[in-house]
Amino acid sequence: MTKTINLSFGPNTYGLAGVTEGKETFKKQVEPLITQEMLNSTAPITIQFPDSIVIIGISFWDGFSEELINTVGYDGIAERIHFVTSSERLTQELYDYMI
Repeated sequence: MTKTINLSFGPNTYGLAGVTEGKETFKKQVEPLITQEMLNSTAPITIQFPDSIVIIGISFWDGFSEELINTVGYDGIAERIHFVTSSERLTQELYDYMI
């Protein structure tokens, strides 16, 4: 069963930046919704950014993805964590940033 986490940001937010902001977003919006058991399982997790977000800076992404990388690793993210953004290009950039 897929777990979907829908992120939310302010109504006039179109871009995300900053390591601290990325970490805070993960801690407030993702961490409370996923358990260690979920991270250790093979079930997919989908993290969806709102369609209004059209820019995600590498600094934000570094902070946001740090805990996921430390917990499930790059391969675990590539295999089980699915990100959904406003465009295929932006989604691909998130995976590319991790390399």
